[in-house]
Amino acid sequence: MKRKQKKFLVGFGLVIVAIGYLIYTGATEATMYYKTVSELQTDPVYEKNMRMHGTVVVGSIKRGEVGSMRVQFLAREGGMETPVVYIGVIPDTFKDDSEVVVEGKYSQSGTFTAHTLYAKCPSKYESEGVDQYEQYEQAKPAKTEATTRS
Repeated sequence: MKRKQKKFLVGFGLVIVAIGYLIYTGATEATMYYKTVSELQTDPVYEKNMRMHGTVVVGSIKRGEVGSMRVQFLAREGGMETPVVYIGVIPDTFKDDSEVVVEGKYSQSGTFTAHTLYAKCPSKYESEGVDQYEQYEQAKPAKTEATTRS
């Protein structure tokens, strides 16, 4: 083999190894446990980055001092509750009885320390007028062959 061919093969091999490494590290960082509150309570995974899904318990939200971005609340699902501590920008949709997904770590003390908070208020995303549309569709006369041909 010529010297240029060897250099090309070595360079090509290094590129392939680098791409493989990037794919592997990207996949391992992107994959994380996703558990509900009850799953985390029954089968805890401590000190590992994960996502937890639940509903904010009504009256449990405690905000930090004025200007602070700290919030504490209880997340409930399946009849079980977990305390959550979050420091960061609080979404506008975060309120009592809203669905939340938090990313962070669950400690052996039973508290979930979150670095990311996603909140959804179910009523905000429901379509308006769905009932009227369904009633309209049911009230429409059924199409017959005669009306579809003309």
